[in-house]
Amino acid sequence: MSSYASKEMNIMGAKAFIESLNRQDGRSTKNSTVLYAVLGKSSDWPNEPTATLAQETVKNKHYDLWKDAIAAKKITTGDVSHVIPRNDWVTGTIYPMYKHTNIQLFDQNFYVLTDQNNVYKCLYNNKGGQSTVKPASLSTTPFTTSDGYTWKYMYTISLGSANKFLTAAHMPVQSLSNSDGSTEQNNQVAVQNAAVNGAIQIIETNDIGSGYSMLNSTAVIGSTQDSLQLAAGSASTIDNFYNGDSVYIQSGTGLGQLRRIVNYDGSSRTLTTNTNFTVIPDTTSTILISPTVNIIGDGNGALAYSLVNTNGNISNVNVISVGSKYTKANALISSNTTHGTGATANVIISPVGGHGKDAVRELGGNKVCLNAQFKGSQGVSVNGKGYIPANTEFRTVSILKDPILKVNSNNVIMTEAIANTSNSADTLRLTTRMSISYQQVINNIPQSQFSVNDEITTERMRAKAEAGTVGYVTELNSTARASQSVAQASNGANGTIVFIKDDESINDVSFFNIYVNNVDGYGSEIPFTKNDILLKKGSPTKVASVSSIAGPEANTYSGEFIHVENFQKVTRAVDQTEDIKVILDF
Repeated sequence: MSSYASKEMNIMGAKAFIESLNRQDGRSTKNSTVLYAVLGKSSDWPNEPTATLAQETVKNKHYDLWKDAIAAKKITTGDVSHVIPRNDWVTGTIYPMYKHTNIQLFDQNFYVLTDQNNVYKCLYNNKGGQSTVKPASLSTTPFTTSDGYTWKYMYTISLGSANKFLTAAHMPVQSLSNSDGSTEQNNQVAVQNAAVNGAIQIIETNDIGSGYSMLNSTAVIGSTQDSLQLAAGSASTIDNFYNGDSVYIQSGTGLGQLRRIVNYDGSSRTLTTNTNFTVIPDTTSTILISPTVNIIGDGNGALAYSLVNTNGNISNVNVISVGSKYTKANALISSNTTHGTGATANVIISPVGGHGKDAVRELGGNKVCLNAQFKGSQGVSVNGKGYIPANTEFRTVSILKDPILKVNSNNVIMTEAIANTSNSADTLRLTTRMSISYQQVINNIPQSQFSVNDEITTERMRAKAEAGTVGYVTELNSTARASQSVAQASNGANGTIVFIKDDESINDVSFFNIYVNNVDGYGSEIPFTKNDILLKKGSPTKVASVSSIAGPEANTYSGEFIHVENFQKVTRAVDQTEDIKVILDF
């Protein structure tokens, strides 16, 4: 038994993911998915600057990411897009062409992005020739460039979309239900509306055969509803010579009509067609006679004629009517049996809906790009809700789904509730914020000041360790407990400073705000609380007292981390924007 998981299933997963972000929550129902991009890990990697390999374990995903978290920014519906692998058009490249029978289609670069941010699908590659002419047309129908390539314009990536979702490896793709009025979306909607379901745009020759004949650009000197008299010169004088071939009106009156020849009188150079002309050609008309292309399938309306080179081979098949509703089709090439045999051709049928109807489905958009931009400091103030400090370092970006929040969309403290479309704040502080005052100030300079990445503990836990009143201290000797108490304190209260800023609300040089993550305690002991005296890990010096404390603005360990990326240190700055693009593969 054999089976496969279809590309559509992957795309369906990507679409369902995006749709979940677009859903609105009811007053008492949770329908949506709310995502946050989380910056984390201010401390060094074990082998700094080399990032530790991101690996999924319960410890890493459920515990360490939360402990390392610094800040989060909400990902809105406008921050999400389907993406596909980026294929820049480069002259001299042989691009694979779309074929509805190609089992490796989505592994190939059968579409391109030009420097004008236009996206084109390759429908025909001139029998494996090099692409040397950049496609540029915005036509709703396929077009052929002078290098023999046939392209289908799909859509244009807008500047805003490019800024958010275009990367070195991926590019955005979308299918529209309507236009927002922009030129780019107007063009794409026009393409979608012009798409023809089950159309045949391309018929490629397989075996070119031999011995074929073609009469090209010959004038008409007389005509009736079902006959044409040809000018003397190139036309054959042999009776029945063109029987079984087709005649195509190349120019002038009756342009574009195709009929099969059922009789040819050589002496008068007059051919008779199988059906009447809708518009009777006249002396302004020129014709082409070539082997007949008979399209047999379950659709209707497709018409094509063949071209013959000077060696008597079928060089190409030109489709003049794409037809519709084909799901299967064959093309038979036939001519007068006295000249030409052996040519075969393959019919290429459009995807369901037609080329350009659903760009996401047609180009394989089973990946999603999430974009989050952290611009300098965000939030009202260091003391305010949702504050994201600029002068910090981070080494991880993760995507957090549906955390339980402690502040709402107006940054007002609320009863804890799972994030939804009405209560979710734009930014979240995920560290513990402490307002502190330094114990000793000399000449307006606080002494023994904390630094970013300092680990801190409390005098309260040091004293408990010395007294032996916490469970993890088992030493019975009081002298030994006293000597070990500084080191033991960190087992009951520990945190890492992420950010330090003087308190703007108080005109006192001793008052500062510190943001702390990696907060750990022991059992039911509260690691840090109001009026605690803070120590640096490993030092008995009393550095500062805590005047107020605020925990993270989301419940630690709530929600789910669905994606994690580790990298080398990134240092943020006030005048800097971190433009984060995360690719999810479904």
